[in-house]
Amino acid sequence: MSELLIVGGLTIDRFVDGTVAPGGSVLHSGLAGASDGGTINLVTVAGNEPAARAGLARLASIGELVHQPAPTTTVYRHEERAGVRVLVLEARSEPITAHAVGRLTRPDVALVAPIADEVPAELVEWLVREVAARQTVMLLQGWLRRLVVGEEVQPLPLDALSDDQARVAGQADAIVVSTEDLTEAPGDPFRQAAELRERIGPRPIVVVTLGAEGYLLDDPAADRVIASMPRRVVTGVSAVGAGDTFGAALALNLARGADPRRAADLATDRVIAMLEERGSSAGHGADGTVGGEPA
Repeated sequence: MSELLIVGGLTIDRFVDGTVAPGGSVLHSGLAGASDGGTINLVTVAGNEPAARAGLARLASIGELVHQPAPTTTVYRHEERAGVRVLVLEARSEPITAHAVGRLTRPDVALVAPIADEVPAELVEWLVREVAARQTVMLLQGWLRRLVVGEEVQPLPLDALSDDQARVAGQADAIVVSTEDLTEAPGDPFRQAAELRERIGPRPIVVVTLGAEGYLLDDPAADRVIASMPRRVVTGVSAVGAGDTFGAALALNLARGADPRRAADLATDRVIAMLEERGSSAGHGADGTVGGEPA
């Protein structure tokens, strides 16, 4: 079995119906990795709120957990406006430190998944150098958010990436980002992928997820950019965590030797299966959207 290291912050998610649940990329991708048969190590930062404790217990049940205590957990309020999900940042946790990661056995693949800029560039650089995973996959969403406590989360332009962030992202083996996180060319994922490539350099595989419309794959080893749309979609269920599921499945399948196109297709299938399972457990039918973005 592949060993997957996931580094990212836990969240507390508050929903319009009044429910509260633990979330964040570390949880959603960890669940996906465990479902895909991966041996999981997880590093996160969180406070001591009841929902955070529940999330930490869930993480500990699916893999080896390193928890960096913090005064508070990152809290997002989920709203919906005109059918579009909107996040409001209610609280923000602390950055994860190299001391929290410690000395880990070299994993097959590391998934770096910030959700509120809690994974600094210097930690990613340390992970690449010291932990030395055979492959490193990054979910860039948490570096492309304007984060002000009490305000709606807004996407940032690629120019907002610091030089250090762009440099360490360029050292990764693969980058996954949603079209919704890229503001430079709204509605034009090919241009978005090209501008991301220009910002981070020639090395990483770049995947731009397109929600229900699939993904765009820019593999530097291939002679063209590939767009893929799934034939099956799943509607009527929450897509929270779908992007994280895609990232974890992509990382594991790359680590298992799949070529990038095959790994992205398998990741898409895993998202569809997750949404179908969610729909079934909620009493929905299974006809329905792949995609959606992580909390």
